[in-house]
Amino acid sequence: MLRPLPEKFYHRSAQILIGVLAIITVLTFRHYGITWDEELQSQYGLAVVDYYASFFKDQRYAEIFNLYLYGGMFDGMASLIDRFTPFSVYETRHLVNATVGLVGLWGVWRLGRLMGGGAVGLIALILLVLTPVYYGHMFNNPKDIPFSTGIIWTLYFMARLYQKMESKNWKPETKTLVKLGVVLGLMLGIRVGGVMVLAFWLVPMGLEVIKPLWKTLNQKTFRKVVSKFWDYGYRLVIPVTIIAYVVMLICWPWAQQNPIMNPLRALSEFSNFPQDVEVLLDGKTYRSTELPWFYVPLYFGIQLPEFLLVLLISGLVLLPWIWRSRTVPQRQTLLLILLMAFMPILYAMIRHPALYDAARHFLFAIPLMCIVAALAARHIFVWAIGEFEQKWSQQAVAAGMLAVFGISAVTQVAFMVHLHPYEYIYANRFTGDVPGAFGRYELDYWGTSFKEAAQRIQAYVAKEGGVPPGKIYKIAICGPWDAAMIYLPPDYEPVVANEPAEFFLSTTRWMCQNMRPGKEIIKIKRMGVPLAVVKDLRGGYEHYKGNEKLEDK
Repeated sequence: MLRPLPEKFYHRSAQILIGVLAIITVLTFRHYGITWDEELQSQYGLAVVDYYASFFKDQRYAEIFNLYLYGGMFDGMASLIDRFTPFSVYETRHLVNATVGLVGLWGVWRLGRLMGGGAVGLIALILLVLTPVYYGHMFNNPKDIPFSTGIIWTLYFMARLYQKMESKNWKPETKTLVKLGVVLGLMLGIRVGGVMVLAFWLVPMGLEVIKPLWKTLNQKTFRKVVSKFWDYGYRLVIPVTIIAYVVMLICWPWAQQNPIMNPLRALSEFSNFPQDVEVLLDGKTYRSTELPWFYVPLYFGIQLPEFLLVLLISGLVLLPWIWRSRTVPQRQTLLLILLMAFMPILYAMIRHPALYDAARHFLFAIPLMCIVAALAARHIFVWAIGEFEQKWSQQAVAAGMLAVFGISAVTQVAFMVHLHPYEYIYANRFTGDVPGAFGRYELDYWGTSFKEAAQRIQAYVAKEGGVPPGKIYKIAICGPWDAAMIYLPPDYEPVVANEPAEFFLSTTRWMCQNMRPGKEIIKIKRMGVPLAVVKDLRGGYEHYKGNEKLEDK
C-alpha cells in the first residue's frame, strides 16, 4: 500500500503557493482597473475615517448613496492605509483587497485541513486559486471578497469550537471563542447579512444535543438536553454574539446611531433590495427584480471551471460515504459548510431577490464548494488506489490521476494568463469559453477594461501630436465614467453617451457599443471578445457609419 505523504509536505506546499501568489499580487495589482462602484466605495471609506477622526461629528457617510447600509470595515481600513502608502488611492485599495483575498485563501487551506487533513486543504486551496471568477475579484471587489474571507475564517473558528465540544468535560477555549467573536464581528462590519452564519452554526450543535432524545424520550433525558442547550448558550453563543456585536458596531458608523433598529433596517433593505437594472442570462434580457429561479445556479454552471464542477457534483453524490468517514466534529463542520454554501442559493431560487452582476453576491460560496470538491477528490483518489493490491499498479493509478489534475491546472493557468487582468469574465468550455458567453451572459459588467481603453486613447491622441493647446476633448461614455476618467488627464472631459463629443467610449455590456456610429479606433479584447470600444467622432456621425477599424487588440 502506498504510504501517505506527511502533513508537513502539505503545509509547506500551501505556504509556498501562498508565497508565490503574494509575489504575483505585488507584481500585478497595478494592472487592474477600478470598478463601477469603486469611486463611491473610496468616498465612503474616507467618510468613515473622517467620522472617527472628528470624534463622531462628521456624518457625511450617510449621504453617499446607500453605502451606509454596509459596515465600513474594509473601506475605512483601506482609506486609512492609503495615507501611508506611496501608491494612488485605487492602487492601495487593490493591494489591500488582494491581501485580504490571500488571507481568505489561507483560511481555505486551514478549514480544508481541519475537514480532511493536509491533502484536502491543499486541494481546496489549489481549486480556489484556479477559479478565475474568484481570483479576478480579489483585486478590486471591496464587498464580496472581504465578506468571503470573513465567512471562511468564521467557519474555521466555529469548527475549532466543535472539536472542543466533543469531550465530556468540555470547556470552550477562551482564545478561540474571542477570535470567533472578533472575526464574525468584522465580517458583519462589511455586510450584516452574514448574520445567517450564526444561525447555521447552531444547527449542527442543536442536532447533536437532541440526539439522546432519538434513543430515549423521557423526562430525565429531556432535562439533560435542555441543560446542555443552556450550557452551550451561555458558554458559547452569548459570549460570541456579544463580542461580534460590539466589533460590528465599531466598524459601522450608521449602526452606532441606532444599534438595534439600524442593523435590522439594513437586513430588511438587503432582503428586498430595490436595484432594478437589465440583466443578461442565456441570451435573454431580464429585469434584476424579475429573474428566473435558475439564475444563480446557471451562472455558477458557466463560471466555475469544469474540473471544479465535476468534483463538486461528485462530492454531493458521494456525500453519504464522505459523511461516514468523518469524525463527529468534522460532520458538524461539513453540515455547516453545506448550509452556508447552498442555503443562500436555495433562498435566491425560491424568493427571487434582485440580483445583477452575474453571481458575484454569492462569491462566498465558492471557497466552501472548493472544500466539498476537495473532499470528493481525496475520497475518489483513496478509493481508486484501494482497488489495486500491487504497489506498482497503485503508483500507476496515482500518477495518472495526478497527471490529469496537473494538466487541468496548467490549462486553467493558461486561460487565466490570457484573460489577465480580466480573469473574472471567465466562462468554461460548457458554455463555449468566453467567446461562447459573449452576448449571452454578463462579462465585464464592472467596466474594468476602461482603464486600458483610457490609456490607449491617450496613446492614439499622442500620435496626432496630443490635445491642441487650450482645447478639451469631450468623451461620450456609455459605462462607468470614473473607471475611465481617473486614468485621463484634465484635458479630457466626460459627457453623457448621446451628447456631442470627440470620442465615444463604450462598454459592450447591453451592447452599448452599437449606440453611436463612428470610426472604431480601439477595441479592448480578450479571447477575441470585445470588452470596451472607442470610436472617433470627429469626422461626423454619418461619415463613419461603416465603423471602419483603425486599431484592434
